[in-house]
Amino acid sequence: MAKVLVIEEGLQAIAKEGDRLTLVEYLSAQDAREALGRQMQIFHQNYDLLLTPTLPIVAFPVGQNRPQSSIDHQHRDWTPFTYPFNLTQQPAASLPCGFTKNGLPVGIQIVAAKYKDLLVLQAAKAYESIFPFIMPLGVRRFS
Repeated sequence: MAKVLVIEEGLQAIAKEGDRLTLVEYLSAQDAREALGRQMQIFHQNYDLLLTPTLPIVAFPVGQNRPQSSIDHQHRDWTPFTYPFNLTQQPAASLPCGFTKNGLPVGIQIVAAKYKDLLVLQAAKAYESIFPFIMPLGVRRFS
């Protein structure tokens, strides 16, 4: 029996967007990506790590692929702190760092220069040893 491959809606939309690009547009996008990577290399000459929120919004319900307020299926509108590092090929780790007043989880992201994966992992381990994640009473874990 043949397996059916299911691709998430957002990824499908991104792929369709890519299909519409001309070669000139694609090469221009590659140049912009490389320029962003160079800017981040310059940043990391002075700073070993960059700490950002993981998301600029509160968590949305389990099983939901994007926030209800997301106008389209693009991740860029609600993941401005994570997707750029995929473009620049920088290692990053997201760690739980607390909860909102309403008990929703909040994350912190640790980013390092390209090829500095070990530094990200060491920083994440150090953060977790100083600020261990403790699930509040009454919050159910999902598996």
